[in-house]
Amino acid sequence: MLQKFKFEKSFIKMLMSLAIPIILQSLITASLNLLDNIMVGKLGESEIAAVGLSNQFYMIFYYTVSGIGMGASIFMSQLWGKRDISKIHEFLDLSLLISGLVSVIFAAIAFIFPANIIHIFLKDPTVTSLGVGYLRIVSASYILTAITLSFSMALRSTGQTKIPMYGSFVGIIFNAILNYLFIFGKFGCPKLGVAGAALGTTISRTMELSFVLFMIYGRHNIIATKFHGIKNLTLKMIKDFFKIASPVIFNDIMWILGISTYSIAYARLGINATATMQIAITINNLFNIFGIGIGVASAIIIGNKIGEKKTEEAYELSIKISQFGVFLGIIIGILFYFISPLVVGIFKITPETREHVITVLKIMAWFIPVRFYAIIQVIGTLRGGGDVIYAICTEILGIWIIGIPLAFLAIHFIPGLTITTLYFIVCLEEIAKCIITYPRVMSHKWIKSLV
Repeated sequence: MLQKFKFEKSFIKMLMSLAIPIILQSLITASLNLLDNIMVGKLGESEIAAVGLSNQFYMIFYYTVSGIGMGASIFMSQLWGKRDISKIHEFLDLSLLISGLVSVIFAAIAFIFPANIIHIFLKDPTVTSLGVGYLRIVSASYILTAITLSFSMALRSTGQTKIPMYGSFVGIIFNAILNYLFIFGKFGCPKLGVAGAALGTTISRTMELSFVLFMIYGRHNIIATKFHGIKNLTLKMIKDFFKIASPVIFNDIMWILGISTYSIAYARLGINATATMQIAITINNLFNIFGIGIGVASAIIIGNKIGEKKTEEAYELSIKISQFGVFLGIIIGILFYFISPLVVGIFKITPETREHVITVLKIMAWFIPVRFYAIIQVIGTLRGGGDVIYAICTEILGIWIIGIPLAFLAIHFIPGLTITTLYFIVCLEEIAKCIITYPRVMSHKWIKSLV
């Protein structure tokens, strides 16, 4: 079937050798979040809402440090095309330094002002009390995540996608066991409920980082920096980094702030709507990972080709990867549509919430091919090619000019608005992103050599 659509074996092998480990790592990470929600979901809808809203702050943090790491990886991918290891170390050192400082700030805010964070989304005493306990415990994991992410980006940029995947696998094994022990108080452990999920997550992040560091320094990996790059930092290098990284960081922050603003909109419809979207988004993220994996692999391939000065090949591959992404999105969308009712049964929710979750999931299924195309263009083609400004304009226009205004207009002007109708309106931003990115990709103007 793949050959019928002109996806040659050599193309599939090149793309999937990078994409599959990234997809598996992301699936493991998302499964860790799903596992939290499933176990916490056994406690009730308030607990689901508390963990979900707490994790909105985590996601703002995650995409901030992810933007830092991605900014560095744009340089590292092109440097790997030239096999310049010492320069790769310098950008890795810079990524670790900046993301480490950012993680300390986020961890301090989560620990000192947890109630304020929850109140941004929902002012419910029960949800606030549960969320405060969760945020204070899980805040320590932010620093661990920042370090792991910086090393993972460097490994991916040099084509070593399996080590981060194995690290995530170690993390989910520990998380599954520790969540079970601490949430429900098994085998003599204290029954901590939502706080137990936070404790399990923090310890599992520690084990994930320990594994990644062992594989890098214990096995003398090529990215095993000795942090000499900090001494070699020049003003020009820092300027070059922030010239590319700042738009990426800003893009990711604006994107996740947009997603968090959507959560505020959903919360306007009540706890039922908040629980509905928390469950639906958690499940949907498992499937979006396939598009994201293809997108990240695309960025690595395109960056390597530009570093090798094979710009026309980079362009041709960007088109072919986009086509493959839409094809994959159609297959996954069909699968997602039919299995969504089965997945919902594992959550302890009311019949009304269950019906809403199933409907939202089916809407998500229809939009998966469109979303995959947009993801691959923004995080794959445009970022991999160094055209980060156009990527950020696409995200801002899609979310802040189209999606969010439509969501809040609907809340204010549509009587009896349901969460399912609101979510359908939000999804219109995905169509806008496809329309915005298509002409840019076809123009060749996104191809920019940075090293």
